[in-house]
Amino acid sequence: MPKVSIPNYLTRNRASLWSNLVFHWVTLGMAIAIVVIVAAIAVELAIAAIPAIQKFGLGFLFTTEWNPVRNIYGILPQIYGTLVSSIVALALAIPMGVGIAIFLNENFVPKSIRVPISFAIELLAAIPSVVYGLWGIFTLTPIMKPVLLWLHQNLGWIPFFSTVPSNRSLLPTILVLTLMILPIVVALSRDALASVPLELRLGAAALGANRWEFILGIMIPAGLSGIVGAAVLALGRAIGETMAAVMLIGNANQIQWSWLAPSSTIAALIANQFSEARGIQVSALLYAALVLMVLTLFVNVVANWFISSFHLIQDLAKQYGNLTFLQIIGSYCVKTVRDRIPSNRQLGLWQPNPLRRKIGTWLLTFGIILGTSIAVLAIGSIFASLIWQGVSRFDVAAFTEFPPPPLDLGGGFRNAIEGTLLMVGIGAGLSAPLGIGTAIYLVEFGRGNALSQWVRFFNGILSGVPSILCGLFVYALVVLTTGTFSAIAGGVALAVVMLPITVRTAEEGLKAVALELREGAYALGASPLQAIVFIILPDASPAIATGVVLSIARASGETAPLLFTALFSQYGFNGLWKPVASMSVLIYNFALSPYPNHQSLAWTAALVVVALILTLSITARFLTRDRL
Repeated sequence: MPKVSIPNYLTRNRASLWSNLVFHWVTLGMAIAIVVIVAAIAVELAIAAIPAIQKFGLGFLFTTEWNPVRNIYGILPQIYGTLVSSIVALALAIPMGVGIAIFLNENFVPKSIRVPISFAIELLAAIPSVVYGLWGIFTLTPIMKPVLLWLHQNLGWIPFFSTVPSNRSLLPTILVLTLMILPIVVALSRDALASVPLELRLGAAALGANRWEFILGIMIPAGLSGIVGAAVLALGRAIGETMAAVMLIGNANQIQWSWLAPSSTIAALIANQFSEARGIQVSALLYAALVLMVLTLFVNVVANWFISSFHLIQDLAKQYGNLTFLQIIGSYCVKTVRDRIPSNRQLGLWQPNPLRRKIGTWLLTFGIILGTSIAVLAIGSIFASLIWQGVSRFDVAAFTEFPPPPLDLGGGFRNAIEGTLLMVGIGAGLSAPLGIGTAIYLVEFGRGNALSQWVRFFNGILSGVPSILCGLFVYALVVLTTGTFSAIAGGVALAVVMLPITVRTAEEGLKAVALELREGAYALGASPLQAIVFIILPDASPAIATGVVLSIARASGETAPLLFTALFSQYGFNGLWKPVASMSVLIYNFALSPYPNHQSLAWTAALVVVALILTLSITARFLTRDRL
């Protein structure tokens, strides 16, 4: 029998036993770090909020006054603004998002039209919230002003339109939030609706149902848990939104029924007042942050439960076959259709009403086409505004000079580009090894155990934590410890934001590695460490690189965490432990500036950031093109 030549690096020796053990424990520690980070965020906020909790108690949640002079604080107006803006935005996004999902899934138009629309909807998720705020201030608000005035003049008897429209108000914030959460609803609803088996469609056709009777009577009920999960997840995203709310809502400490009046949210309150807060006011703001975290945690846990239930049904279908899946889901759906048919159909007396069916089909089809058209027009407006306004200062000076004083012309954002690249690099350098190590433990060492389930759960929670809370956590952990805002603190905050994306995509990439590769490596005598390093990681590298690239794209547009960690600097790089500029904070500062040159630079900076994020997103698609 001929000898098989095995490379030296695939031979096992005593040293490899220790290296395997150490590697196992290192990845275990990385996985536990995910749980520790989430717990640390909650503990840090709770400890910092203790003075305010002791002084104000639960009355903090029901007090309408926020008075730093008298040290009286309450967040009832902010809770009201947060819930109203989020719930109304969700009420608009759900029918529109599910309608778009149906439009894209059900072949109402040729593929050559559906693919660009699908890509355009995905682009909404890539736009940073500060860019939404910029667009809302300079494009949406002027367009909406005549509409808001008409609503007040003609429908002012309705409490929601009872006040004269303000330049910053609740309704434009609601519309922007609707656009921001729309990609979540569309993506998860498409997955839920696409999972309905072909047998149910054929069965509905056999019962005489047309397309819309199948969609309303069978497809939507079958995918309802996935749609509900999408709705709850989108609600969590809306509740935690910071920058768009800060820039559009007006930040008024009042409770108004009218959506045309200024309002406030919890996140907007924190972002507006934290930099100038002292003493008990800081603790009150962190108490508000703790309330925000409890709200988002509750919403995300509920969303994960719904989505997990939906995936459990899918797993049952794969495990027991389509017949059982039809018995689980189809029995209810088919019964629904059957019960709607009169019993006298057996006598041959029942006939469907062709006119009613035709009108219903036309109205429903028109509705989803209208919703899709509105979304596409909004996307087109955002990108048209970015290009039209952004090119006005797209010159060499913008990339080579520092920000100008208020009344000067020219200037640029060179320091903001440098600061952004530096902090994103620090964040990627911290989050990528930790995220990949966690994924290795989940797939290679902890498959199926209880710790892995908890790590996945807490990673899902971390992905839903508003980025403003990540910034406050790093503020308490790094800024207060070192006594200064810095690039390091900003990079650490971005690392916390980037981490769950890296973990999730790296885990999926490692799961996709063929079992035969693992078995072949072990058959050749490779240790677990050797198999992972030389076989598994190289095969999963495209998916892992995709996760890193997507996390970089996410961090490049973050604003809220940098307000509390890196702050801003008008000057160039002056050290890792000094405040540093960033593109997103520059956009925020200059968008609210009254000077035209600053506003032009804000548009140009927004164009550069969005172009960077789109480039990274397309790169991520390219890396996984063979796996999708």
